[in-house]
Amino acid sequence: MKKNSQVRQLLIGIVSLVMLLVVSVLPVKAATNHNGADFTTSAKVTNGPDFKHADTIDIQYKLDFGSTPIHNGDTITLDLPANLKAKTPGDTFDVLDTDGTVIGKAVVSDGKVVMTMNAALEGKTNDKLTVNLATKYRGEDSGEKDVIFNLKGNQTSTSVINLVINDANLSKKGTLQDDGTIKWTILVNRQEITMKNLEITDTIGDYQEMIHGVTVSNAYWVDTTNYKREKPAMTAADYKITYTDQGFTLKFNDTVSNLVTIDYDTKVTDTSLIDSGYKFRNKAIMTWGGGTSGSKHSEEANGKVSSSNGNGAVGGGDNNEGNGNENNNGGDTDGVETSEEEEDDTTGTIDVDGGTEAAAEEAAREDKAGESVANQAEKKPVKKAKAKKAQVKAAKVAGVTATEHPSKTVAKANKKLPQTDDHINGIAVLSGSVVLVVLGSAVIIRRHF
Repeated sequence: MKKNSQVRQLLIGIVSLVMLLVVSVLPVKAATNHNGADFTTSAKVTNGPDFKHADTIDIQYKLDFGSTPIHNGDTITLDLPANLKAKTPGDTFDVLDTDGTVIGKAVVSDGKVVMTMNAALEGKTNDKLTVNLATKYRGEDSGEKDVIFNLKGNQTSTSVINLVINDANLSKKGTLQDDGTIKWTILVNRQEITMKNLEITDTIGDYQEMIHGVTVSNAYWVDTTNYKREKPAMTAADYKITYTDQGFTLKFNDTVSNLVTIDYDTKVTDTSLIDSGYKFRNKAIMTWGGGTSGSKHSEEANGKVSSSNGNGAVGGGDNNEGNGNENNNGGDTDGVETSEEEEDDTTGTIDVDGGTEAAAEEAAREDKAGESVANQAEKKPVKKAKAKKAQVKAAKVAGVTATEHPSKTVAKANKKLPQTDDHINGIAVLSGSVVLVVLGSAVIIRRHF
């Protein structure tokens, strides 16, 4: 009886080994890396046509995969036009079906977006996809520019935008932080003109609570779109601030002739709104002049911040169940596209290295200007700029619109990315491990037989 039991165990081990060997040599379909341009039927800029360099440029792609199936693990890569860059590199978002089902995950980098699809589209045909992305202009030049998108069949489409110089004296932006607060930054005297009796009144929007304490810093331009704060920050001797339930009023004691930043925080009072895409708003008004110098001047800046970065995708395909004629029209919706006019929600510039210069940078900047660090320390916190920033006025192109039209065929092919065999290698390694275990078991059985 014992001998028959051992024979059965050996047979079971042999059969298991044979089945494992058969499975391990069967071909495993690798995920396909699709070049999105091969399936893009149209692409365009959806807002504008006039943009300041820090403005968000919204773009949209429409893809139609026709008879090409989309499988679990497949990736779809869309390259941005050469003169645009992602507004928020590193952003991730869900790719949705029209009923809200997640059909993939997308990751945005500086110049492209990669969507990794899941099994939700398995078995469907005529898959379509609409992708909306938030971008910014890549460069500092101004004027009318062509934004060129690659389409299927080596075709292209072109949207025309117009880059204009930001001549505002005041701007602001907000940044949502992980602790449920919003950091607001106001750029004061962007054009570095002489401002007497300078006063800033800031009013926070709904669902925010003012956190007392502001940081006011002299700043300087690194280039046309980047700035740094000088250190140390100003002190209470340089300005007077009065807080209200809705914000604050800040008055400078001395004439201001250079760029100044004002940083402060607000607390979100309804945290459920943070991840909902709700737009938290803020408003600043700057006045200067008056007195014996004449009438007062005034300028206003509005800012907003949201958990949504402006990126999204909606798609789907024909459901082949039943007669196969049911269509969810997944590619016919624009998804997250909105007709809302975008406000000037940025400072128009970028903080460099967190916005504060290092000691070495400070010394180099002062030496370049012909000043010693010792002399600089004796200066008032609010000081007159040595040289007024050149005023650049861009000629605004009248009647420019964001349009889309096919151009001549480009004499280069949009190659598909090579397939990956990662899945095959993974199966092979796993199968090899199991084979060793089974073989070891067979040897043990044989030795006791």
